[in-house]
Amino acid sequence: MPNCSPKIEHDLFKDLIGMMKKIRGSGYNGDIPAFSASLSKSQNLGSNTNVLFDKVWTNVGNGYSTQTGVFTVPTGGLYQISCTVVGASGKTLRVHLWKNEQKTVGLYPNLANFNSATLNMVLDLKEGDRVYIRHGNSQSELVYNEPGTDSSMFSGYLISK
Repeated sequence: MPNCSPKIEHDLFKDLIGMMKKIRGSGYNGDIPAFSASLSKSQNLGSNTNVLFDKVWTNVGNGYSTQTGVFTVPTGGLYQISCTVVGASGKTLRVHLWKNEQKTVGLYPNLANFNSATLNMVLDLKEGDRVYIRHGNSQSELVYNEPGTDSSMFSGYLISK
């Protein structure tokens, strides 16, 4: 199991938004796109399936869709994107961060004891770009979630225009 609770992850995200407001020198007025979503239950993934993080914590700018698992960039600029996934014990899990139709970095939790993997990327995104987590293995795999833990998550926010 991951060492960081969903509440700590949520509080960290809120703290980061607060720091961004101070750095920018202006009050928050809804113009900083940001999203944070987690899995409420385990999800079986077929080939080329997006992970659907269905529990939305934050969705400023309404860029994230729980229906598709895609964050569509509402305002261009540099974005911090992060994701943590948990693999089921003894099972493989291979997912990647995608930008539009381009595969970027991968997440591969190892086979033992419900291990997690985390990515953090800064991406230069244009308005309308699409960012998502996609399963790329031809065999079905499972993103694991212990009920009530929201341990697999996906988030991003604008850090600079």
